[in-house]
Amino acid sequence: MKLNLLPTYVSKEKQGRFAVVGSFLLAAAGFALMFLMAKTTREAVQVQQDRINAAKPDADRSVQTSKQADDVMDQARGLILNMNLAEAMNSHSTVYADLYDDVRKYIPGFFRISAMNAVPNGAESATVTMTGYLSTFQEYADLMVALLKIPGATAVSRSGFQLNDPIVPNLIPPDQTGRATKPGEPRIPDNPMDRLDLQIAQAQVTGFQGAGGFGTTVTPMVRGAMPTQSTVTVAVVINGKNLQTPDPRATLAGAASLWGGAPATPTPGAPTTPPATNTKAATPPPANNAPAPAPKGPNRKNPAAGQEDES
Repeated sequence: MKLNLLPTYVSKEKQGRFAVVGSFLLAAAGFALMFLMAKTTREAVQVQQDRINAAKPDADRSVQTSKQADDVMDQARGLILNMNLAEAMNSHSTVYADLYDDVRKYIPGFFRISAMNAVPNGAESATVTMTGYLSTFQEYADLMVALLKIPGATAVSRSGFQLNDPIVPNLIPPDQTGRATKPGEPRIPDNPMDRLDLQIAQAQVTGFQGAGGFGTTVTPMVRGAMPTQSTVTVAVVINGKNLQTPDPRATLAGAASLWGGAPATPTPGAPTTPPATNTKAATPPPANNAPAPAPKGPNRKNPAAGQEDES
């Protein structure tokens, strides 16, 4: 059996020495790692700084080029506005022609057109007004049905037809048959002799009338209504058609902001200050009511001395 007769504090002193040595070694290793990391960090920062310094001239040139581009755009703003307006007006020049071409496909053949025009009702609606000639009331009714087939047509209004179709009048003692007559014509009697007298009274010789411009060589060769036709006006409201012209106010406003705006208009009745034409400062009056010095010259009196100046 082995006995440890050494005191307990002897072993603890050895352990304390080992701990102190170990802590110093750990501290040295920590400082070494710290310096190594600091060196690595400085090298990485220097590499990035070198990249920044190498890229800085290109970045400065890019900024300068961007400023030059902004200056060019500012100078060309008015031209761009005018060009955009001109392009919009150019594209708008075919809007009416395209609308007329679309409407023309749905105009029936019995409706002879003499005039057509369109006006915008807003940004998405237009009214097409047509003037032409019709012969019968049936055509007058069929025309509305035909025009309602136009894509986007929402309403059709018409006016001007003069009803001239023969009608059967009420029976009267001289006319027990009810022969059809046109409005404004006299009744046709049943008695053959009375009918003969009526026809003799209505008989007349007429020359060339040139009704509606037909049979003439007058230019322009515009043909109006025939004797049996009526002049009819039809208006069609069509949705989905924008006929409004481009607004030039945007161009004018842009030009005004670009070149400093329009000159200010003076308020009525307010005095206007004329521009100064003499920039020479005025001589202030002498202080203390002192007499002003007289100009020098021969035979000039000095008002202060009451003597003549002989200089």
